[in-house]
Amino acid sequence: MHDSLRPLFENGQVCAGPGRRLLLISYHFAPAQTAGALRWEKFSRYAIDRGWTLDVVMLHPSNLSVLDTTRLATLPPGIRVYGVPDLVPWAERLERRVWSLYRRIRPTGNTPGRNGLQAGVRAAALGSARSTGRAQSIGQGQIAWSCRGLPGQLRRAYYAWLDYARQGQWARAAADVALALTTSRTYEAVITCGPPHMAHEAGRRVAVKAGIPSIMDLRDPWSLVQRLPEAIASPVWLRLAARHEQRTIAHAALIVTNTDPARLALQARYPDAGSRIITAMNGYDEDPQPPSRHARRFTIAYAGAMYLDRDPRNLFKATARVVRELGLGPSDLGIELMGDVETFDGVPTQVIAADEGLHGFVGLKPLGTRREAAEFLAQGSLLVCLPQDSDMAIPSKIFEYMQFDAWILALADRDSATELLLRESEADVVAPRDVEGLAAAIRKRYLQYARGERPTRLATGTRYSRQEQARRLFEAIEGCLSPGRAARCRQIDTAVRSAIGS
Repeated sequence: MHDSLRPLFENGQVCAGPGRRLLLISYHFAPAQTAGALRWEKFSRYAIDRGWTLDVVMLHPSNLSVLDTTRLATLPPGIRVYGVPDLVPWAERLERRVWSLYRRIRPTGNTPGRNGLQAGVRAAALGSARSTGRAQSIGQGQIAWSCRGLPGQLRRAYYAWLDYARQGQWARAAADVALALTTSRTYEAVITCGPPHMAHEAGRRVAVKAGIPSIMDLRDPWSLVQRLPEAIASPVWLRLAARHEQRTIAHAALIVTNTDPARLALQARYPDAGSRIITAMNGYDEDPQPPSRHARRFTIAYAGAMYLDRDPRNLFKATARVVRELGLGPSDLGIELMGDVETFDGVPTQVIAADEGLHGFVGLKPLGTRREAAEFLAQGSLLVCLPQDSDMAIPSKIFEYMQFDAWILALADRDSATELLLRESEADVVAPRDVEGLAAAIRKRYLQYARGERPTRLATGTRYSRQEQARRLFEAIEGCLSPGRAARCRQIDTAVRSAIGS
């Protein structure tokens, strides 16, 4: 057996009973610590409960800088995980050689290849933008060719192409592994989860060649993405996204989005596929969490990264206003940040805090495991979700926050996916630029806390639960795999292949 067909991980009882088997292609999966890995890691347990078994093709752990192997032990019986390395494309190898030669000739100065690639392609793939002295992200409405700044536009076009070259190379390798698996096992469908969204192209190839339905799960919008990291913010990226998205949606038996605004936007773009597009949010989990530990100090906590539009300045401004108005000191109120939070837009976070009048009020902690993050959040009185670059997405941390006895403050605009989710809840939702509204929310919660009131978890009932979302998801999957629907999907697939080619 080829090494790529040896599972990295098998969680017992794989061959127990006939079972129905699904094949998942997802760049992110356990033991990766990325937020994208969590969605199907958690959905997998509900798949097993409904009589499915699951084989997963993911990024090989050798490509991961941070691993949390404890997450493998929580996977349900019946899971096999296969790893596909993310190799360096030929163009990137050539670029590295050229700049290596350049640095030998001129050993001082910056290396453009490193600045562009690391800040651009890796930022897009891993969701961790780094400041390059330019705006970290650009809205889709501002991405267009123009006569001004042509060198910068060409640079972005190149890195946009390179982003797809890297994604495409991994997707082809993942499809090859998946197709090899189909020769010895019977799968009822191939499911793909992105971003990176070229995983969907891998699924399309597998579906066509193996003759099984494909199911697309878009954790974030693809061609409808509202902002892109500056280094790849090019019409080239959007053109490639639209081309691949159209082809994969045309072949898909089911398309899953994780918010209603994203679903509605995708249905508007692809009206012929509207009945095949559904919503399945992430939801909160029932996993046991550390008990909340509320000390005398009122603690505002944030766990995650600060990149793209996750600007902490208005949170700091509003908190400083409350500190001044109530005459508070660092022992009364503080802000604790955990994760990739040392800087924002190239400026040290502590400098930003001091500029806003919060010197001594802000603490920073490095990225830890999910368990360490849970221990950190258990100490928070008010858990904050910083603004994000898309109003069609709900940050996964919102659902994580719901599991703790803490108030939630979300910086989100009216009618955004986050605001719609929390509209009828006890959470505080304030527009990111509304400093006065933020100060009012912080002041209210601080005074409640000072009077001895303590918050309770928002995760009650089934409204926000992952279990409920999984039920909707797997009912839709099972519905599209029913004999009548499957036959209809094969007819559609044949027509599509005749029209646009396979």
